[in-house]
Amino acid sequence: MEVNTEATINRNIPVLLVSPGCFNPPHLQHLRNLELARDGLRRINYRVVGGIMTPTHDHYKKHKKTLIEYEHRATMVDLTCQSSSWVKGSRWEGGQPTWTRTAKVLDALQSQGRIEYNEPNLITKLVCGADLLESFAKPGLWLDSDIKTIVGEHGIVVIARPGYDPGSFIFNHDVLFKYQDNITLVYNPVNCDLSSTQCRTLVTRGMSVRYLCTDAVCDYIVRNNLYVETESKGE
Repeated sequence: MEVNTEATINRNIPVLLVSPGCFNPPHLQHLRNLELARDGLRRINYRVVGGIMTPTHDHYKKHKKTLIEYEHRATMVDLTCQSSSWVKGSRWEGGQPTWTRTAKVLDALQSQGRIEYNEPNLITKLVCGADLLESFAKPGLWLDSDIKTIVGEHGIVVIARPGYDPGSFIFNHDVLFKYQDNITLVYNPVNCDLSSTQCRTLVTRGMSVRYLCTDAVCDYIVRNNLYVETESKGE
């Protein structure tokens, strides 16, 4: 199911899984990825105490023109998490004066989590798809210091996606290879390449996204007339 050198090590380290993103809108695969990540860490004896979905700040709209208002996205995340007993939304990131780099978000949520869960040794781990992992190689997108913080001090759980080879990418990336023991690769036995872009396109075409998003999110989209205008592609 997962590939990691930690598999033979007995750990009882409390972990808070963090899934950042636009969540424009949030869909069921976002929750499923957190579930897969929890399964993968449990198999190597980490103790997952919770999961967080954290929508990106409105200022990120300069990179994603299709991004709707933060309040809508944060509310839909809260509605999505109603169906989970252990995942919740966080509004810390959206409450900052401007967009915050992922490394700082992980640091902040780790500090909050240690207090909330009464776990002084709790660590946050980033949950992401293999596509985000490979974005670490894009010039100017990530600071080297942030990559070192994310991987070296927190860790990553990577959900494999069709068409990507995260193991090979890690091997060929100097920083990721150095901290490979802090990266857990989880392979999804039920491949689903669902994206928020696809959900928005369906709504734009006058089609339903029921059973792709939770019923509460579907109703919220209709009630607030979201994503009805024709838009350019972009997650």
